[in-house]
Formats: sequence, structure tokens, C-alpha cells
Amino acid sequence: MIIREKKNLPYDLLNADPLILEEWDGKIYYRKGYREVLSGSKKIEDIMGSSSLQAELVSYIMQVLLLALDLRKYRVHTSEPGIHLAHKVNMSGDILIYDRAVLTPDKISSQYADVPPKIVVEVDIEIEAEGITEVGYVFQKSEKLLGFGVEKVIWVLSDIQKVVVFEPNQEAKIINWHGDIEILDSVSFNVGKHLDDEGIVLEK
Repeated sequence: MIIREKKNLPYDLLNADPLILEEWDGKIYYRKGYREVLSGSKKIEDIMGSSSLQAELVSYIMQVLLLALDLRKYRVHTSEPGIHLAHKVNMSGDILIYDRAVLTPDKISSQYADVPPKIVVEVDIEIEAEGITEVGYVFQKSEKLLGFGVEKVIWVLSDIQKVVVFEPNQEAKIINWHGDIEILDSVSFNVGKHLDDEGIVLEK
């Protein structure tokens, strides 16, 4: 996850907005592959999309939510929606579930949402690693989201085949790849079982 203090960044990098995924604690987090874009070996389009595995997992979880969740109570957003926590504190997530009483129609605009989602689901880590470990990034981002009012942050990490769940005032839970993960209102998913059912074998 690449993190650099803004003041040390070259001008062109500061203005390369598509390369920036998040910004918080005075630091900028760049998309994986940003170095190759700056060197010219890749185009920005080459790093903007999801892997087929990430897309499959996000699609599966979205299907579970849309089929089982009470959509009269909740809004479900995907396609890398942004969250504006405070001045110069912006994050994104793969799937955000909002209480409709919190994300009311007047709060939906062309800007990032500035109210907390109820649930954040992340599928894999999409930033370059520099200056922080991936574990540190996962924990720090999750803690900030919980401090903003998010009730649960779920990380689906395919490289280690684990799911990590964060909730306020609780120890993080590391759950087996084939474990049932409750999202909310007794709605759950199981990524390991889904991949087995689809005949999808992950590279070791």
C-alpha cells in the first residue's frame, strides 16, 4: 500500500488522480501497478479494473445481498464507492451497505457519501505496499471506519484464503475460508463453498 507524505510527492503524481485510491492521516494510497503507469510500461486502464477472481467474489456477495437483504431498509452500493469521513480523509470500499434512514435521498449526489455505511465489505487489497504492511493497512483502515460509525468491516483476502471481521470494541476475528460469514440480519456468505461449487481453484 503505498503511502507517502503529500509534501514529498512530485507535482505530476499529486495530480494523477486516477492513480490515487484513498487519502487519510495525511498520506496518499495509490493503486497497485501505479509505478508501471508512471514508467510507461502500463496504461492507466491496465490497473483500474478488478481481477476476474475479485469480480467473481464481489458478484457472488452482491447476489447474496440482493436476494436476501430487505432492500426497503438498506441500500447496497458497489463499483468502488467512496466514503468521505472528514476533510482530506477519503476511503473506498468494494461493497457498502447503508441504512436508508442514514443515507437518505438528499445525501446522494455526485460526491462521495459523507455518512457511515452500516457494513463495509472489502475483497482483497488494492493499494501498493510501501511504508506500511498489508496487515497494518487492513487494521488501520478498519479502525478508522469503525470510528466513523461503521458497524462491521469484512475483509475477504484470497491470497491467504481467510476472512477477517472487525466490529467495535471487539478483537478482530479471523475466519476460515470455508466458514459462514454473517453480514447482517442473518444474511451470510461462504466464499470457499462458492468457489468449490463453481469449480474455481485458487493458485497456491
